[in-house]
Amino acid sequence: MTGLSTLFRRYRAARGGNIAITTALTAPLVILSLGLGVDFGAMALQKRQAQNAADLAAIVAAARPSDAEEIVAEHFLANNLNILVRRSDGLLTPRGDLLALDSRTQPLYDGIAVVERGRYVADPTAAVGQRFVADATPADAVRVVIEEPAKTYFSGLFASAPSLAVRGTASAQKYAAFSLGSRLASVQDGLANAILGGLLGTKISLKAMDYRALADLDVNLLKTMDTLATDLKLTALTYDELLKTDITYGQLLTALGKTTGITPNVQAILNTLGKSLGKTALKLRLERLAHLGSIGNNLVGSNDNLSVTASVLELVNAAAVAANGGNQIAVDLGAGIPGLAEVKLKVAIGEPMVDTPAIRVGGVNSMVRTAQTRLTLDTSINGLAILAGLKIHVPLYIEVASAEARLADIRCTGHGSADATVAVDVVPAVAEVALGDVNPNAFQNFSSTPRVTETRIVDSLLLKIWAKAHVTAANLQPTRMSFSASEIAAHQLKTVSTRNTLTSLVTTLLKNLDLRIDLLGLPLATNANVQSALASALAPVTAPIDELLYNTLLLLGMRVGEADVRVSAVRCSNPVLVQ
Repeated sequence: MTGLSTLFRRYRAARGGNIAITTALTAPLVILSLGLGVDFGAMALQKRQAQNAADLAAIVAAARPSDAEEIVAEHFLANNLNILVRRSDGLLTPRGDLLALDSRTQPLYDGIAVVERGRYVADPTAAVGQRFVADATPADAVRVVIEEPAKTYFSGLFASAPSLAVRGTASAQKYAAFSLGSRLASVQDGLANAILGGLLGTKISLKAMDYRALADLDVNLLKTMDTLATDLKLTALTYDELLKTDITYGQLLTALGKTTGITPNVQAILNTLGKSLGKTALKLRLERLAHLGSIGNNLVGSNDNLSVTASVLELVNAAAVAANGGNQIAVDLGAGIPGLAEVKLKVAIGEPMVDTPAIRVGGVNSMVRTAQTRLTLDTSINGLAILAGLKIHVPLYIEVASAEARLADIRCTGHGSADATVAVDVVPAVAEVALGDVNPNAFQNFSSTPRVTETRIVDSLLLKIWAKAHVTAANLQPTRMSFSASEIAAHQLKTVSTRNTLTSLVTTLLKNLDLRIDLLGLPLATNANVQSALASALAPVTAPIDELLYNTLLLLGMRVGEADVRVSAVRCSNPVLVQ
């Protein structure tokens, strides 16, 4: 026993061979760790390669979603990728053969790709994963999901290889040119000359048929910009840079006169208008008129034949508003309106935001707006019945909010721009109309609403009448307008019309006056008789007042309760990766 105990103590105290033993015990763990590291690196590389394949496959398939599976299979063949494409009727090989879904040859391939058609909307308010909607029609985007077993070298000895899944989503780049404005249905040349002359600070003497000719002729704004750059001897600059360049109103008229498609008659009218400016050198920036989106980075002249269309009158009037810089316009029409003894008009135009001009090239969610506008219309009419011989003073205040149009959807199908459709959500301008006196200092301050106070509409020795009234149109909900490919090609104008809002507002206003009557011995008169006579006198003037306001707003590019919209071009460009 003593010998055995001694031998055991000697064994425990021995240190020889420790490294060999430790190495023998830990070597399998080290080898396994190294093997797992190699497998992890290999799987990371494989997943990256699969992701590249999915991304590129989605891009090529988005060019023609209707044939997405065949295009993806051809892409795999061209790039030596041994991946099947799943279809509803089987598995498509890169060479175009169709295998059964449960084919036993499936393991001979590296993976399976699933193609999903759908629609992609670049809405910044939506989560990235929700911007692609599978199976939505018509499809303009493709998502390709590739699944393949991971290639392992060591871990496969202990467990089955995991499955790798990657996805790529691509959509065709799409944008449209659209505008918000008004076409003149009728022109009162006196009113048109007074307003345009007031904007430009000069005297204009065009005839009604001249305005009609300007309204009926469309031009491509990009062509005008090309001509303008040539006239200004500006080279090697982009459209956006030209939009930010200060030009004179006369320079714009000259460029318009040289634009392709301008008729000799319209050119003569523009020349006449230019001569009317005299020494007036009002300046403007075209960015107040148009925003060109992604094509703004193109060099002037390289417009890809995009048609950004506007009528000549729209450009002439919108440029005059921009050059005016928000100053007031005062127009005295005297007794030139039938039914009205005296008419004085003041207009204040809010400065439009640079990023929402009335003409725009952009993608989904792009916005255009008209400018907020305020008018005071000071009219006088002759009284009737017991009011005969008295003048009735009718001061109106009108505030017109911005009309707006949002590019809601662009649908690009397999044939690109040739059969693309565009949807626009339109909210017409709404108005507030009041009868009363307005603080002139607050009239032009668009950061606050001017206070309307009671006004004296009849002021004589025997009778005094104070009046006040106010009516507001309710907010309007967006109306969806769709433009087909043929309507876009024809630059067709469409109108959203909720109702005859302005006429309704003026009529309601004059029927619901809050009156205060002071009789000072007028024979045979009572408050009831005076109110009846006043109503009889006011009833006939609603039509001429409404027509005057309607035409004034038309000349400024807007209508209350209505909005004119057109899409002049749409582009479905090469697909890009979006997810």
